[in-house]
Amino acid sequence: MEEKTILETLYGLSVEKLLVHKEDEFFDRTEGGQESLGIKIASFGTKNGGVLVVGQRDLRKGGEIIGVSEEFQREFTQAISNVKPAPLTKSKIFEYGDKKLAVIQIKDVGELKPCAYKKNFYERKGDSNLALQPEEVRRYHITYGGVNLENLPTHAKIEDVDREELQKYHSLLNKDEETILESVTSNNHLTIRGVITLSKSPAIYLEGAFVEIQKYDNVLGSPPIPIGTSIKLSKPAGILIEEVTQIIIQNLPFERKYDGAKMTDEPVIPVSVIREIITNSIAHRNYRSNEHIRVRIFADCFDVNNPAVVSEKMWTDILSNNLTYHPNEGIYTFLNLRFLYEESGEGIWKIKGELERLRKVAPEFKVIGDTPSSFYVKIGLASNISKDVKMAKLYHIIQKERIITSSNVMKQLGVSRVTAINMLNRMAKEGLLYHEGTTKTSKYLVKK
Repeated sequence: MEEKTILETLYGLSVEKLLVHKEDEFFDRTEGGQESLGIKIASFGTKNGGVLVVGQRDLRKGGEIIGVSEEFQREFTQAISNVKPAPLTKSKIFEYGDKKLAVIQIKDVGELKPCAYKKNFYERKGDSNLALQPEEVRRYHITYGGVNLENLPTHAKIEDVDREELQKYHSLLNKDEETILESVTSNNHLTIRGVITLSKSPAIYLEGAFVEIQKYDNVLGSPPIPIGTSIKLSKPAGILIEEVTQIIIQNLPFERKYDGAKMTDEPVIPVSVIREIITNSIAHRNYRSNEHIRVRIFADCFDVNNPAVVSEKMWTDILSNNLTYHPNEGIYTFLNLRFLYEESGEGIWKIKGELERLRKVAPEFKVIGDTPSSFYVKIGLASNISKDVKMAKLYHIIQKERIITSSNVMKQLGVSRVTAINMLNRMAKEGLLYHEGTTKTSKYLVKK
């Protein structure tokens, strides 16, 4: 008999048969209480699923019918909320004499194994619920660690889809809504990909699926002085990215720019860069983790921290070999249509290039820790020219000149010809100048 059929058969038994059924790998009973419920649910979720009768003592202890109290629903809800990842469950209440009994069907969590209750992992072994040893937990993680989590089902149903967002993707993908929903559902439930991109409130179905933003009245590294309470947002990815981006922009300083007589005030960090950073934190997040995305805004920078899939070693390899890596290809594909830079995987390199062109302090990207790890991004708000006196002076010179030569730079800055040429070539590479001529006719024209 197939495992799925065993669960359905047990769940469909009459109360009289359930009360005399022996405990085994797929069946257990409990008097109730949050702790007992939580451990047993986690154990079944890790192994092959099971059915749990609540309100009866073990047969080995006489099998006395206690019944469930009025606190059952609260205890059940609290137990489930402390099981990570939470398995799919369904329950029903039986009347038996003057008592009430509850029956819970618990599905296994598939490739998300193992399950933990209050951070302790458990597994159903025979008719017992046993805590897993570290080596056993590691074995599960090795076995299932490479699975594409995006395709795993959640508790969310199609009714939880934000229809306006679905309509937007219908237009962007040029596909009918039914086809799009098929790509983000499994057995009439939204997959992780579906919850992140389309559900109205992802955090209801995925632990940690929200962004927390906190502003501070100090520079990074000094004693924290938070301003007000943090903002927590859980919305479909497209809306979430835009709203988080706008909140960051509202809290950044602006700089005045001129195009002839036309004047504009723009944030010191381009909107495209901020949006890319937030998009990456959602698209590349580790959805096995229960941690959420954190954004901190300081007087001198802002940073973003999200649960990562890559380890420190993997990140070193990615950087040294200029590689790309997309652990959530489906989510990435959805968001790429709306937010990401062109050319898959070049977001980090283009962020670096854009900030270098604007003469901003180089951004910091790093992975912290190893299984679990987190990806950290820091964006400084200061201009890089303040750290290079000679380049700062040259920057001010080109604000006044239309044409400049290496001889001009040598004379005004007191540097060698080689240094002058290197400085001018650097500005040309950054898009501030363009080069004409060779050797004696060589000159640099200021881009306006």
